[in-house]
Amino acid sequence: MLSRSLRLMVCIVMLTGCSSGGGGNNGNDTDSFVSKGDRLLGIDVNESQVGTYDTAFNLALSLGMDQVKISLDWNQIEPTVGNYDDTMLDIIDAYYPFKNTYVTIVLRPINTGNTTLPADIDGRPLDDSTVISAFENFLTHLHSRLPNLNASGYLIGIHAGNEIDAYLGGDAVAWSQWTTFFDAAKSKIKSLWGATIYVSAIVQYSALIDTAIRSQYLTFAPHGDVILINYYPLQPDFSVYDPSVIPSDFDTMVNYFPFEEIHLQECGYPSSVVNNSSENKQAMFVSEVFKAWDRHKDNIKLIDFTWLHDVSEAQAEIWVDEYGARGLIWENAFKHYVWTLGIRYGDETNKPALGQLDFEASRRGW
Repeated sequence: MLSRSLRLMVCIVMLTGCSSGGGGNNGNDTDSFVSKGDRLLGIDVNESQVGTYDTAFNLALSLGMDQVKISLDWNQIEPTVGNYDDTMLDIIDAYYPFKNTYVTIVLRPINTGNTTLPADIDGRPLDDSTVISAFENFLTHLHSRLPNLNASGYLIGIHAGNEIDAYLGGDAVAWSQWTTFFDAAKSKIKSLWGATIYVSAIVQYSALIDTAIRSQYLTFAPHGDVILINYYPLQPDFSVYDPSVIPSDFDTMVNYFPFEEIHLQECGYPSSVVNNSSENKQAMFVSEVFKAWDRHKDNIKLIDFTWLHDVSEAQAEIWVDEYGARGLIWENAFKHYVWTLGIRYGDETNKPALGQLDFEASRRGW
């Protein structure tokens, strides 16, 4: 198996599509647009460095958010098999059922370039019966700790695996092992939460570009209820593609899955000049995403914009280490990518992208 840093390097090489102010409108008021219809607008809510999560959540609601994502690593809740830390689950069940917002839970037994199994089974193959049984028991425990959310009617999806392509690569054996694990997890989720819950796994947009990975993913994709894609138009050196690539990228997604429901579970664009970006480019990204979404409204049912706020520089530095970027030629570009994805600064000053999102969403009926 590749080390985490080597996995990230492979993942990045494959990525070929993978002053502040209030209002924004990079188009003009006469641009054509399509009413929201049955589409869902998500915003990855994170608290600022000066405010609370609840304040951030209410701001996202005011922008039109009607779906929020919660991401959980398996070993965050179950550090060792059978030993649970329910702190986060109790917070989730006390908060989200009463916010009148759809909720998607992303469980991450795979998270980008690594697995997050409990320590005492870490390193076992994903199709090992012990691993599968442990995850099924984890799901049973998760269900038991979320009675309010389960009864609320707002929980719409429970997904297993985030950016699984970065970990599995083009390895047919690894994909087979993962498929066995996923099928068991999906069956258990349906038995606990019911048949109407969406269950799938998230890949990066680059999984559609790299031919070796694409062939594996297209074989796996029918096992999920929906197609889940994280979309960040980045070049291998973490510089951004111009927002003008968005129409063709959206066409690519829909062309591969013309009869499937597609969710962009993450959709973001950094604003840092280090990434050859800017505040205005980020706002243009938001505008182009909405225009492309209008053209494909019958296929793409959910887009979740990442993030509401920039994270702190300290958090960005932590991710540099966690994702194996330290000492690599693109270390600084990676840092600024994860640091500046917010449509607001960490001090709660708006970037133009926030105003653009507000403009685009509100005129469509969000």
